[in-house]
Amino acid sequence: MSEDLSLNDVVMPKCYTRISFVFDYKIDDLEKRLFEFLKKFCPSVFGKIVYDENKPNYGQLVESTSDSSQIFSRTDQPDIPISNYINCSFQELDVHPYSAIPTDSTPLFFLHQINVRDGTLLAVGMHHQLSDGRGFFTLLERFSNWIRYKDDMKITPFNFDRSLLKPATDVLYEHTEYTTQARKYPFTELPTMEVIVKIFTKQELFDKLKITATHVSFNDVLVAWLTQAISQIRQIPSNETIKVGMANDGRSELGIGLDYFGNCNFYFALQFQMVDLLNKSVNELAEQVNNDKKQRMTKDYMTSALAWLKQASQPVHPSFQAFLGKDLAFTNWSRFPLYQVDFGHGPPRRVALPPARWDGLILVLPTETNAVELYIGLKQDHAYELLQRIDAL
Repeated sequence: MSEDLSLNDVVMPKCYTRISFVFDYKIDDLEKRLFEFLKKFCPSVFGKIVYDENKPNYGQLVESTSDSSQIFSRTDQPDIPISNYINCSFQELDVHPYSAIPTDSTPLFFLHQINVRDGTLLAVGMHHQLSDGRGFFTLLERFSNWIRYKDDMKITPFNFDRSLLKPATDVLYEHTEYTTQARKYPFTELPTMEVIVKIFTKQELFDKLKITATHVSFNDVLVAWLTQAISQIRQIPSNETIKVGMANDGRSELGIGLDYFGNCNFYFALQFQMVDLLNKSVNELAEQVNNDKKQRMTKDYMTSALAWLKQASQPVHPSFQAFLGKDLAFTNWSRFPLYQVDFGHGPPRRVALPPARWDGLILVLPTETNAVELYIGLKQDHAYELLQRIDAL
């Protein structure tokens, strides 16, 4: 096995995407069946990613000589009831066997099974440069389906052809979402940060914010509302421009199908003038998000982005500076099948991020219902002020 990563793979962060599933029923030991499933349907997880220091935006998926048993691990906690994990803060869900940053000796994919008194936790992670969220979460959904159906024919194969992400001949757009200038952090000590977790339905939030536009999405409103509120709390000067980074799945626009396994999410950098964030309504800002997003959700824009990456002679980074900066970044997983992962006795009672604190990043997760769960990370004083605004809606 030796395969070049796509340009979209290598521009993603070198980190794990990690998630925890909490089931209120016992799941039989998954080790043997996990390895059987992965060998049949996703053998690339057994490889490793190598880089070439002479090629700045290049990576290769090659065969690994490491012990593949690292992919699966287990822990027994017979005295702990599952209710502890259903009801605790996500900051208490410290159950992952690996930290957020992979090393040369850690696997590209892992699953850690925790057997408690009356349920099961699964702590799962995947190297972000192997696949995006859709590929990762679809893999988990198909694994659970395979366990339930016991029939290979009912599992749709993935498409692993990374050459499908073809760049355009020329760069057609400016692509302000990328930069070759690495960000330098001047501080020597990190401030205290906090994460707000809130659940909203679309109708509830639209009513609270008096949204009248009929064509804007839930995500459009979330981006507009939180960008306005957080930028005001940060007291950004009125003459500044704020970038909002977003990742959007391009499988449909590129026509490569939803079964593509790899990174097909494209960074966009929406720009807001702070004077508009001070004076416009959330309704107006959501319409701006919708219009700007549509201009970028096209095949021409995405293939131009790939062409921009191809011609770059230095390492490429996202241009938006969300962490302890003035910008923001949004990641929306609400349409991914996290609550469709079912090992025979129902979906998870809870899906949660691993414990962490950060600034300038908002993650949107689905719930068991039609609501979404927001994880909003900010500096602690900013988080407290935002929480007051949310509670006052």
